[in-house]
Amino acid sequence: MLFTLFAAIVLFILINMSSRFALVVLFLTPLFFIFLMPGTSIAFLSYRHMLLANGLVPINNFHILLMLWSTLIGIILYTDFLTWYLARGTKMKKGKMDNSQSAEAFGNVLQNTSSAIGKAKDALLKRN
Repeated sequence: MLFTLFAAIVLFILINMSSRFALVVLFLTPLFFIFLMPGTSIAFLSYRHMLLANGLVPINNFHILLMLWSTLIGIILYTDFLTWYLARGTKMKKGKMDNSQSAEAFGNVLQNTSSAIGKAKDALLKRN
């Protein structure tokens, strides 16, 4: 229940406020509780839920917290990258060339491509 509430708060901050603020809340909230109530926090994080592989791998609340952190960090970084990429795309659209410049640039690309194909063809024919 606490981890679900924690994830919901971080996602709410991510959507409504800022991704950087969500990262700060993501990291500082558990640290704040550890410094505020060290005994209770350590007891909560070390609570064992289950044992896997015949008792060799314990699953504690700390492992669940790490899984939650990695998932939320991935979501936050993905949204940051996506926001940057979409903002970059709108900047590129604003700086569009007019039709005469784009036609000239396309002609240069075609000319360079055809000369490269011709050179490759000559090189292959000389080899035989």
